Amino acid sequence: MIFIWKGYGFLVPIITIALVGFTSVLFSSVFTTTQPYGVCIGALAAAVAIWYAGNSFNSPAKDRVMIDKATGQEWIIKPDHSLFFIKMQYWAYIVGAIGVFLLIALLISSK
Repeated sequence: MIFIWKGYGFLVPIITIALVGFTSVLFSSVFTTTQPYGVCIGALAAAVAIWYAGNSFNSPAKDRVMIDKATGQEWIIKPDHSLFFIKMQYWAYIVGAIGVFLLIALLISSK
């Protein structure tokens, strides 16, 4: 599979895989359930982490203004940290929605 990213956008799947794996192992060792609640909680935790990381990396405070000496025109250079052309902080909604969907599916299937 081909990954297209700019800046630190490659961290989105790394954060997601790391937190989902960590919470899955934690939930399976602490609780004696066979239900994969750790995956759901890990996806939600990854969404929060991705949101904060994306907002930090793509902060408007990091914008730089360049001035063309010949014309005096100003150019604003904004940071761009994205994965598949979607900024990092917006991936939090996608990962969070997957986590909520998995949690709802898990709760419905356990009844």
